[in-house]
Amino acid sequence: MIKHSLLVSILLTTVCSGESLENIFTQGQVSGNLRGFWYDGNRELRIDRTALTVGGILSYKTAPYEGVSGGVSLFSSNGITSLTHMSESGQTHNLNLDGSSINTLGEAYLQYSAHDTLIKYGRQRLDLPLANDYYNRMLPNSFEALSIENRSLSNMIFKGAYITGWKYKGSDTFVSPTYTYGVDRDIAVLGAIFSPIPAYKIELYDTYVRDVMNAPYLQMIHNELWKSSEGTTVSGALQYLNERNIGNKVAGNIDTYLLGLRGSVSKGEWSLSALYTRIGDQSLLGSGGRYEKMGWGGFITYTDLQIDGESENAHAQAYGGVLTYRPASTFEISGKYMHIDQSDSVQSDPHSLTLNPRPDSDEYNIDATYQPTKAFRLRTRLALIDYVSGSTTLYKNKAYDETNVRIIADYLF
Repeated sequence: MIKHSLLVSILLTTVCSGESLENIFTQGQVSGNLRGFWYDGNRELRIDRTALTVGGILSYKTAPYEGVSGGVSLFSSNGITSLTHMSESGQTHNLNLDGSSINTLGEAYLQYSAHDTLIKYGRQRLDLPLANDYYNRMLPNSFEALSIENRSLSNMIFKGAYITGWKYKGSDTFVSPTYTYGVDRDIAVLGAIFSPIPAYKIELYDTYVRDVMNAPYLQMIHNELWKSSEGTTVSGALQYLNERNIGNKVAGNIDTYLLGLRGSVSKGEWSLSALYTRIGDQSLLGSGGRYEKMGWGGFITYTDLQIDGESENAHAQAYGGVLTYRPASTFEISGKYMHIDQSDSVQSDPHSLTLNPRPDSDEYNIDATYQPTKAFRLRTRLALIDYVSGSTTLYKNKAYDETNVRIIADYLF
């Protein structure tokens, strides 16, 4: 694994050269995202969770020298109140389970830019289907990796990454991507994005983890399938992920898929989207729903509203809609509904990779964002998930609700 102290030493010695030293640092850039996060969850038949946390990210990036630059970012999350010593999310040894503060060097990298190519080495945030920063709470995921991006061809972006370490968003420790299986396996990702016109984009990625799985992913997005003279626009998207075991099958037999569809209609201040997801006979690996095992990225499905990741469970089928109103560039509010059908018989099978059988559910969210200035942003969420009684043996004849309220305030500079 990449040691951050070594990276900092390389950063200080490699990009600096004699008389250029002063310019490299004095012309560097400081940026940050200071965040306050309030969470209150009321969970019938389960443990309530409440927490107020402050922290954020403080970053510094040097000015380039002969195409070479470097950067560091301090990640910080500090609980002010925690009525249940709530961990960042879930229960896994890749978390600070006691709710203790997180203060760690989340980024420390060198990068080289030339000939429409950017090469970055070290601790960094990534934006890949199954390996991304998942920045929906206090801190993002971070990776120890070598990444490459090339834009030399018109309308094309090529991406590649070789990942040796992973820090989950609620942890201060970098571990092997397959740490929980007692082995050390890296992640290799190759991808391309083709956009022949501004409104149309095709993404193709392959995620390869030796002795674990190979997972090709396809996404097609068209933001203007049809547009009327009155300004009504129809857009659509499709996603498909296929996961199969390879080699020594460290994580067992893996054979599953994701199929997702999204259709939207918008006019003026309003938009309405219809969403659908179908999962194969196992839960997805590599995404937010499997953070306790191999959740290197956020929830990938169109239908996930980020309460429990239900739409990534084995054999889940989800459908719903989102209605959004944007009366001004500084404000938007959305009402969201999602129904998720679970398969008790499939999820009860250890082969499914679902930790416990989950009931069918209806989920309702009201999300709002207010950003009066570039520097200040306020986001709120009121969410309710209603589990259906009798739809699983674990909660047979028991119907229960789960609600949570989230308030996130950001100061950006």
